[in-house]
Amino acid sequence: MFQKSLAGVMAVSRDIGVVSNNMANAMSVGFKRSSSQYFSTSGLDTGVVSVSESQGPLKATQSALDFALLGSGHFVFKDPNALPGMDASLVYSRAGQLKVSPEGYLIDAAGRQLMGLPSPNSTTPIEINLQKIPGLDLSKISSITADPSGALNILSTNGVTIKAGTLAVARFPNEQGLRAQGGSTVTETVRSGPPLFTRPGANGAGLLKQGMLEQANVDITVELLRMIQLQQAYNANSRALQTASEIYRTTTETILR
Repeated sequence: MFQKSLAGVMAVSRDIGVVSNNMANAMSVGFKRSSSQYFSTSGLDTGVVSVSESQGPLKATQSALDFALLGSGHFVFKDPNALPGMDASLVYSRAGQLKVSPEGYLIDAAGRQLMGLPSPNSTTPIEINLQKIPGLDLSKISSITADPSGALNILSTNGVTIKAGTLAVARFPNEQGLRAQGGSTVTETVRSGPPLFTRPGANGAGLLKQGMLEQANVDITVELLRMIQLQQAYNANSRALQTASEIYRTTTETILR
């Protein structure tokens, strides 16, 4: 009884943390809600946290550097502060709210660099740096456009259109197995499998939508109801744990008399 109640308290505590995180990020662009799943292995209940990949609603912003995916996949970002050559330097997100850094990189709010493909058929992503594109002057950019397949085109003030590569999208064998890293970013795990780098609209990846952002796929009412249920379960398990502790204490005192 004691072990079962203790396991129940620990499981519910984790579930409360998951729901709390969902509620805290209900307004975060590109956030995907998480949920706990339990299964039995050798008589033991094991829990894992899975990331929901259901589509969040798209909101029009009219900003040329806001992007969303309609369908599967994640934008690919590189953390410039990560050690070179480490897989941990790549993170994935559905949040495509970007800006151009002074160095010419397309970056998110955290300064992570958006990755692209040198050509539509490439499978090795590289950082998108507008400053390194031959013939492009950052001070003379008139507009930036992207088609549904992720092809970026830069129109300069002199009327010349310059190709700037293709946005990269990562797909995973099991996207529910990705690990939430806080906010809207996720990372690869053994459960998710390795990423397949492709372009929007190819290999099952969703189409790119410019001037739009994907909102969180969180229903706050559902999360509130779930939180109430979990608090009730926590209280019930806590009472059971306290009762079991009292029984063990009384039994021990009786034996020692």
